[in-house]
Amino acid sequence: MRNSFALLLLTASSAIPQAVPAQNATTQRPAVPGVAFVRENYSKYEYRIPMRDGVKLFTSVYIPKDVF
Repeated sequence: MRNSFALLLLTASSAIPQAVPAQNATTQRPAVPGVAFVRENYSKYEYRIPMRDGVKLFTSVYIPKDVF
């Protein structure tokens, strides 16, 4: 029984690397082109909002610079 379990484990572990598809360069996420635009046109404010149970939630607020 122990030998059959070891054989099953060995067989299953050798099949796992073959089941994972290879990643090529096209599956990687390209750089975000709008980062510079957001930094130039928006002001960023970060707040920690207290909840009733004592936890503070973090939030980022982006406001267009041409509003004020």
